[in-house]
Amino acid sequence: MLVSEDYPWPKMWREYAMFCAVGCINVSVFFLIYWFLYGVRLSETYPAGSAWAVAYFISTWQSHFMHRWLTFESQSDYRRSLLVMLGIYTLFLVISTTSQAYFADTLEYNHYYVWAGNTAAFGFLTFVALRVFAFPLSDGRITRAERLEEYRKSRRA
Repeated sequence: MLVSEDYPWPKMWREYAMFCAVGCINVSVFFLIYWFLYGVRLSETYPAGSAWAVAYFISTWQSHFMHRWLTFESQSDYRRSLLVMLGIYTLFLVISTTSQAYFADTLEYNHYYVWAGNTAAFGFLTFVALRVFAFPLSDGRITRAERLEEYRKSRRA
């Protein structure tokens, strides 16, 4: 269960707020990559869908780094959490790219509106999936300050 005595609603909402704040940075980078690639026109048939897919994949790596350091106070193994996150993002990539291509390229809705709708629609679902599967509470918790100190110690060694 996501919400429990050890992880009450207020803690979840604070963490979700941090997820959204970090997500604003990630989404800004994602949008800039998308905007650039849409202008390049990677595909003549599906310019929005192809730009979305490539930008999504690139920004996933940045998202993992940012969420691991800033959002989730989890001691999850780096490689395992990255692989699980890539799996989650890949699933959402397939669904959201299909949605982007369908609404923007087939139905010809404004691709920026479709981009914004896709981004908002998958936000909370992504948070829940990452919290439950990539950064589970069962792996233990570590504060940002503790993680930074641990990183500093590893750099000195």
